Amino acid sequence: MIHFLLTRRARRGFTLVELLVVIAIIGVLIALLLPAVQQAREAARRMQCTNNLKQLTLATHMHADARQGWLPLGGIEWTDKLEDGGTYGRITWMQQLWPYIEQTALYDGYTLSDPFYSADNIGKCRVPVSAYYCPSDQVGAMQDQTDSNWRVLGNYVANMGNTHLHQPAADQAVYTGAPFGIHHIYKLNHIVDGLSNTALYSELIIAAPGGLSDTRGDILNDDGSPAFMSILTPNSSSPDHCAACKDSSEDSSNPDYRTIPCYEVGTGPTHNQSVQVAARSRHPGGVIVAMCDGSARFVSETISETIWQAAVSSRGGEPQQLP
Repeated sequence: MIHFLLTRRARRGFTLVELLVVIAIIGVLIALLLPAVQQAREAARRMQCTNNLKQLTLATHMHADARQGWLPLGGIEWTDKLEDGGTYGRITWMQQLWPYIEQTALYDGYTLSDPFYSADNIGKCRVPVSAYYCPSDQVGAMQDQTDSNWRVLGNYVANMGNTHLHQPAADQAVYTGAPFGIHHIYKLNHIVDGLSNTALYSELIIAAPGGLSDTRGDILNDDGSPAFMSILTPNSSSPDHCAACKDSSEDSSNPDYRTIPCYEVGTGPTHNQSVQVAARSRHPGGVIVAMCDGSARFVSETISETIWQAAVSSRGGEPQQLP
């Protein structure tokens, strides 16, 4: 009889109350751990993004070393011979860095003097390269392939200073220099504000992955978004001015407007002079910026316009520096 009672007691299971308490405890633990897991994942993504920017900066220095100090051309709207003696046609800085980011095969089959959409070049612009993408955004993103000239997109953009993308004559009165330009190539020694004080690359959110409705992320097209400017501070609530904007990014009631606000200026010589794009990222609170000396730092979206413009200019002579 005693053995029977002990056996029954040994087989006694959990009561409903006990099960509910255990489930509640597990729920609390998950609620406590989930933010930590998400933060760890974002930290890893941010580190990879930082490494990509450093890789692009190193590639830029290798490009300059191989070309008597000349930096890559930021972009060009038509075929022309420029300051370094080279002839370029409808290109951005990214294609010129291919040999230095382990993409020699793409570069060897690319003709710099032909536009990116030429029959020989467009196929090279359809190859996704890991150095194009920040893992916090859209890795492997590309345009809608129904377009005959579709190409892959990217998250990294070059510093083109405190003016609009195509730097029209009206901008020259206030232009304080930049490492990259449209129709102009600069040398490292043109960065008189100092390599450690001047931004080289930053981030951009790919606005319309899989589509054609927005130019932001189109880093292989001179009329797309190969650059950022300091007219707007990082992650600005003011809209970018782009040749094309996704409808949701123009709607102030849409969540897209809070992260990628946009105002469409259209295409054409006059409209292109109004294009301005801010540095933007999916990282909470700011963007990662690669400096000309090879360092990289996280820049808060609350940075003042004065300090931001000082960091983006290459010959402004401003005393302010990034914190």
